[in-house]
Amino acid sequence: MIALISFTTLAFAGGDQNQNRYDGAIGEGPTQQQRIANPNNDALQISQLDEAQKEHIYSIYEEEKVARDVYKALGDMYPYENTFANIQLSEQNHMDAVRRLCEKYGIPILTVDRPGDFYLEEMGELYDRFVDAGSESLGAALEAGIDIEEIDIADLGAALELEGMPKDVQRVILNLLSGSINHLEAFTTALERETAQ
Repeated sequence: MIALISFTTLAFAGGDQNQNRYDGAIGEGPTQQQRIANPNNDALQISQLDEAQKEHIYSIYEEEKVARDVYKALGDMYPYENTFANIQLSEQNHMDAVRRLCEKYGIPILTVDRPGDFYLEEMGELYDRFVDAGSESLGAALEAGIDIEEIDIADLGAALELEGMPKDVQRVILNLLSGSINHLEAFTTALERETAQ
């Protein structure tokens, strides 16, 4: 009987761990059963985001869109330089990740998902500036890629410093930051290769 009770206890403990929906290490956050018992948990978490946090998350979405759209435009200009096409696909993944955050936290997507269209005026200006600069030469286009990634890295770092960001948002931002660092290295390598010719 004691053995049976011990086995049952371990089985239920393992079940909770396997069904855990958490933002952090295993064992943190509410289990699936707790979410069913209290469906207001998600609504409470969403309401805890202030307007500044929501605006920052949305600006990250459009900033990732700037990168994707610029790399698409420059990739069309220089189709023999694969760096633009490769990173454009990665930027689409970044956009999708931030879009999911926007949907979860009730942040409306205010722009049409069409290249060069932006709700935030400063993002449209960035797009125009980088496409114009990149049209001068392949070297200039690669430098535009470097500039975009440096801006992304700085803005993502600033987002991580905002107080009260939920753990899932922090996790996405860290993934974007890691990706931007990799993109910066790729553009730097491509530019070094181009200037060495």
